[in-house]
Amino acid sequence: MKSILKAIIALIMGAGVYGFAQTAAAHQPDSCAINHDHRSHNASYYDYYPKDNYYRAGPYRSKSRGHHNSRYGNGRGYDRRQSHRARSRVVNRETYRTRWNARITLVEEVYWTRSGRRQLVCSVVVRGYDAHQVPHRRLKRIAHRDCSPRARIQYL
Repeated sequence: MKSILKAIIALIMGAGVYGFAQTAAAHQPDSCAINHDHRSHNASYYDYYPKDNYYRAGPYRSKSRGHHNSRYGNGRGYDRRQSHRARSRVVNRETYRTRWNARITLVEEVYWTRSGRRQLVCSVVVRGYDAHQVPHRRLKRIAHRDCSPRARIQYL
């Protein structure tokens, strides 16, 4: 009895899911009167409505900064306020060996902040199996010796 009841409930649930999927698949997007590429708000818009100049121009190009090709390069780090500059640029990179199974990497970068100012940051990183063996004092000495005097120092 319980197995028959479970089968009936499963059949009813399956029919409901099938009906919902059919209505969702048959849903036509709303018409839009704005002159733009309608694929920005519905990817299948031109399957239901006549194709216009935006569709004929080629595949849809998203407006996200990191993924589209444009006249500004590939879009990485582009912001109108920053006038086509990259987000950061490595100025100095050095690697130091230690007597343990670890290495110290010093990276000096110029970052452009949101306000358009440059900020010089010197990062000191210890990597490797025995990274915990390297004393912090050694990192401080390397940073004060090899980072620029005006750089902000961070130990990672």
